[in-house]
Amino acid sequence: MVQIDVDLSQLQDLSKMTKEMKIKGMELTAQDLINNLMRNSPVDNGLLKEWAVTSKSDDSITIRSPAYYAGWVNYGHSQQPGRYIPGTWKGKKFRYNPKSKTGMVLKKSHVSGKHFVEKSIKATSKRIPEFFTIKGG
Repeated sequence: MVQIDVDLSQLQDLSKMTKEMKIKGMELTAQDLINNLMRNSPVDNGLLKEWAVTSKSDDSITIRSPAYYAGWVNYGHSQQPGRYIPGTWKGKKFRYNPKSKTGMVLKKSHVSGKHFVEKSIKATSKRIPEFFTIKGG
């Protein structure tokens, strides 16, 4: 699981804002972060592109992907070299198929992470102050 925390400490004093302004700013920040996560996810389609708000409160919004492997893609993972995986190649893309007679053998012991979540947070954090202005983005 990938957990995302956004630090709003660099913003102006939020206690001077109305509750509606704070909620609007958080919602705009969450929408922008989801947009960046979907754009930066290293896949063309599938669960890793399905980021969504899963819970809200007065002071936080939780964003998650239904892909249980999102953390492995973001941070990297170990694998067993020499392991055979059945499937077929279509161009440069491999598609897993447990019934296939062909496949591939893993050569690396570690797959490095794509760090797309950090890239998305960095892109969103530049815009957070404008989401908490009177205009609200």
